[in-house]
Amino acid sequence: MKLKTPIPDRRRVGRLALRHKRPRLHPPSSDFGETGRRIMQGSFVALGLLALTAGCSNSNPTAGPTNGPFEIVQTHFLGSLWSEAYAKASIVSQDGGESFVVPGGAIWAFGDTFKGSRSATGKPHFAGGAFAPAIAFLAEKAKSYPPAFDFLVSSNLGGVRAIDFLPEERPTDRYRIWPLGGIYVNGKYYLYYSLIEVFGTGSWDFRGLGSGLARATNALGTYERLRPHGNWRFPVEPTQVIETSDWLYLFSIQEFDGKQGVGLARVRPEKIEEPDAYEFFAGAGPRYSSRKTEAACLVNHVPGQVAVAWNGYLQKYVMASSSDFEHPREIRLLVADAPAGPWSAPVARIIVPKRAQGKRVEMLYCTYLHPELFRENGRVMNLTYSLGLKDSSFDANCEMVEIEVKRQN
Repeated sequence: MKLKTPIPDRRRVGRLALRHKRPRLHPPSSDFGETGRRIMQGSFVALGLLALTAGCSNSNPTAGPTNGPFEIVQTHFLGSLWSEAYAKASIVSQDGGESFVVPGGAIWAFGDTFKGSRSATGKPHFAGGAFAPAIAFLAEKAKSYPPAFDFLVSSNLGGVRAIDFLPEERPTDRYRIWPLGGIYVNGKYYLYYSLIEVFGTGSWDFRGLGSGLARATNALGTYERLRPHGNWRFPVEPTQVIETSDWLYLFSIQEFDGKQGVGLARVRPEKIEEPDAYEFFAGAGPRYSSRKTEAACLVNHVPGQVAVAWNGYLQKYVMASSSDFEHPREIRLLVADAPAGPWSAPVARIIVPKRAQGKRVEMLYCTYLHPELFRENGRVMNLTYSLGLKDSSFDANCEMVEIEVKRQN
């Protein structure tokens, strides 16, 4: 029986801490088992979250072209990331896809990942359940499309989660772990994550328990959850982490006065493992505070997720934001001279085609920049995004778009 998409209660949704999942509009095949059923239950939150009037004010971005430091002169929609690399890891579909540069290449982290195989015609055959997070290494020289991923796999070559549950998180089907932003610093690999608890059988019966930080000594290996002072929770939930000469800057989506916008935190690289060392953007100046309660909105009207990367060609930081219900196929690009801004209004927009992977596109989410794939110093930029497809069940994968930009005089 098909599930009906609920009409979200905005007041209830506004209290939820989860901001980066999409709805799965149809139940999984029976061979998904309990894990697949649990994942399906929680995924409806994205509809409600994107329905929020996002931002720190009531202002909306203007439609059509905007004035800015660059224009998009060419857009190439490259299609699904699924390839033989997925088949080798017995992966049928997944979402997410944020990445961070590591020696020799980059690590890509994915959310809900479903096991199985595909026929010669591309038809999915789900088998073996689902897991999260999945990670893959993309070698520096692997610039061709689709990306030649090397997934983290078990001894039987099937994909496995990169971050495991703690002993007290049993039974594990009550929980799942979604990846956030990552960073390579101090000779170690770090990946932030969110822990989710499912407490009932309804579409809304789950909650975020907090976010933490995991560490690895091998890029494509298991990431250990850090527990400073016996507590795994960290005060940040970043979907993007960038490094400057002195600081790590962490961008996240937060609620400010009941509306969604970009929050910013920073920490010294050598103190990344110390929760009390994080500071929070507290207003223009910029000002920072050690108290998260004093955090201020950095950029308004940015729902879902946020990605930030330095662009050498533009000599600007570029921010990419996912769409909302009013603009379900739109990616917005903003710019700034420094991580703390001030950030511009959207200076360019990308409209995703109406159809992808043989289905109608109903929404997109998890838009991420991939500077490891930028060409010509950033004149050509690569982004990926996840899709909500009509009548697709769990059969959807991330897609990539390549854009060529031109500086404005």
